[in-house]
Amino acid sequence: MKNLLILGAARGGKTTLARMVNQKFGHGIIAVDAFVSALQETFPQVGITHHSHDAKKVAPFVFAYLNALEYNHPEANFVVEGYHIPLSLAAEKINRDLFEVVVLGYPKLTAEEAFDNVRKYEQKFDYTRAMSDEEILNMVKRHIDHSKEFALECQKYNFRFVDTSYNRTKVLEDLLRDLEQKIIF
Repeated sequence: MKNLLILGAARGGKTTLARMVNQKFGHGIIAVDAFVSALQETFPQVGITHHSHDAKKVAPFVFAYLNALEYNHPEANFVVEGYHIPLSLAAEKINRDLFEVVVLGYPKLTAEEAFDNVRKYEQKFDYTRAMSDEEILNMVKRHIDHSKEFALECQKYNFRFVDTSYNRTKVLEDLLRDLEQKIIF
């Protein structure tokens, strides 16, 4: 069985897909956002925050953790999901014999459509609940741009890019069926 690394745009369906993989295949979930929250709370001097533009700060820690996990528990299967890992670093560090990599994004959405999706899919404890509509609109404009960049980077690094712009639930369900062939062997 392979592990799964889910990267991509914030609010693109990474956590939803991770939960689906967990429910269907039993993979444990490693949420990079949880690492960021823990580091922000316990070591604020490191300067890692959810709003940090330097995503590379947390990525080396995540890869060191994954290497230690693989060494100590090679029988464990897990799905890692998060926004804070640059695709270039994932291409350099990830062992593709052990991981399937999927990148999610929504490059075709308008800012207004992305805004509606944020409100539609937002969970009880999502950070977006505390944001104003104007803040969310500005955020999704950046994430749409990131999605377009991710789609191009995926070609460069030979990662699978999945567009969740429209029919997100169906797209993720179809992806889950396809992943079954790749992570269960």
